[in-house]
Amino acid sequence: MAEDLRDANDPRWGQAGREAKADAIVHTLRACCGGRLPRGTWLDVGCGSGGIAASLATHADKAVGVDPESWARWSAYREVHANLEFQVGGYRNLEEFLGPESCDVVVCNQVYEHVDDPQALLRAIHAVMKPNGTCYFAGPNLLWPIEPHVFWPFVHWLPRRFAQNAMRSLGSRRANDLDAFSTHYWRLRRWFRESGFAAQVTIGARLDGALVARGAGLRLPRPLGRLIDAMAPSSPGFVFCVRKV
Repeated sequence: MAEDLRDANDPRWGQAGREAKADAIVHTLRACCGGRLPRGTWLDVGCGSGGIAASLATHADKAVGVDPESWARWSAYREVHANLEFQVGGYRNLEEFLGPESCDVVVCNQVYEHVDDPQALLRAIHAVMKPNGTCYFAGPNLLWPIEPHVFWPFVHWLPRRFAQNAMRSLGSRRANDLDAFSTHYWRLRRWFRESGFAAQVTIGARLDGALVARGAGLRLPRPLGRLIDAMAPSSPGFVFCVRKV
């Protein structure tokens, strides 16, 4: 399998666990869709080396991964999944690649913090989603004190150049990895509304999906899941099920 290959060009965040993450994403989407997922066309925005997109392809008639750069693993994944394709481009190219209102499912996983205009990203997703489509949208919370890409406390609250210089002066070799710009719950909610979306917090479903993907027979109790969803503004990261209004 392509997942078993190792490549020096893999992303810095690693390749391990992509199938389990994809399974948890699918579990979350299924919970949002009342237990039944449409096959149709699935889009993975910012797909990176393609591991999650490849796993999603087993649930779709057609799966498309889009990323600003080409990755070595793509060709191997395409050999395994005949219904999978990859496109080199950004969110501004989505409508060009897929056409308007063409996607049944969109996955936007840990992407918004890396783009130049998150609201434009949301508008681009809105343009390619079918009226009854569903988007899995996940990303970090600015208010969580640990920056999730470098695992340093508070540095994402400081001016970027100052924070990077401080990290270097304290011996960190990961200062250049501090390149993401996240936001807080309330601003993200406003962005969804302004982009024509209704958003449902699904952190509990995502955590339940992670347990199911491990295959240990464990499930997250529903009351605990609802409590976790209610605490979303202070969560380390967000998971939303997003639909057009």
